[in-house]
Amino acid sequence: MKLGKLALVGLTAILAFGATACGSSTANGTSSTTASSATAESAAGSSDAADTSADSVSSGEVQKVLIGIRQDLYPTSYINEQGEPAGYDIDVIKKIDELLPEYEFEYEAVSQEALLTGLDTGKYKAAVAGFYSNDDRRAKYLFPEECIGGNIIGLAVRKSDEADIKTLEDVATNKKSVVPIAPTSGMYGIVVEYNNEHPDNRIDLVDAEWTNAADEYKWVADGRYDVAVASKNVVDDTLPKIGLEDQIQFNSFTAIKTWSLFNPKETELAAAYDKALKQLKDDGFISEKSKEYFGEDILPYITDTEE
Repeated sequence: MKLGKLALVGLTAILAFGATACGSSTANGTSSTTASSATAESAAGSSDAADTSADSVSSGEVQKVLIGIRQDLYPTSYINEQGEPAGYDIDVIKKIDELLPEYEFEYEAVSQEALLTGLDTGKYKAAVAGFYSNDDRRAKYLFPEECIGGNIIGLAVRKSDEADIKTLEDVATNKKSVVPIAPTSGMYGIVVEYNNEHPDNRIDLVDAEWTNAADEYKWVADGRYDVAVASKNVVDDTLPKIGLEDQIQFNSFTAIKTWSLFNPKETELAAAYDKALKQLKDDGFISEKSKEYFGEDILPYITDTEE
């Protein structure tokens, strides 16, 4: 079995916003097809790195691929007690690596900001961190055709408010305060999209630095804020650890596809990634792993849910 190397970088990096945002934590990139997104089409013109990649593959040489990952999003991608990458995204990307003998994946765990910077500079050929899709990212990075997974998204609210706050529209209509969200978080984009679609019933969205999920849920329980926009897996993992299961209720309202991102020049790698990931969906591996890590099959969500 072919396994990548892990280089732990910046272990003191930020604690992800409950890792809710766009999937924070260790993960790995892989490849995808060249087409579908506008980003992929524009990437086709970036030929130098792709040509080098193609030459290496045709010569039979195994290419080492450095992939940026996150270290703090349980159970999607995280560093376990043994100091190794673990989680849903990690298992998927390692399996993809096994299906691509022409590549050898190596991994480096960093903060989300450093992850995107590394993707911009070409240090990382791919970033696997449960990213959400938005227009800015699709203009800047190469998206594969296949999403790697999905997050069930909802609202963490006090149980006393549970009946009144089930959707973002409820938050806006009832003038409920939302825990500040980092602009780089996927949760931020979800609220922005809602506000753009509902200009007459907007949510008061406050920018923030990345914060710890436990703090956010404590703020809701204490009444400092009314709502935290969060992913189900983070809420389920965090509430028992801080003893708030009896005070905080999670109300899901959507499911968001998650993606690996590629440097725009990596069209060959992205195409190979797509082919392997599609195979894993077809043969049941994705369903199996999602049940293992999330307690349910996420494939129906990411098949039927729009980006």
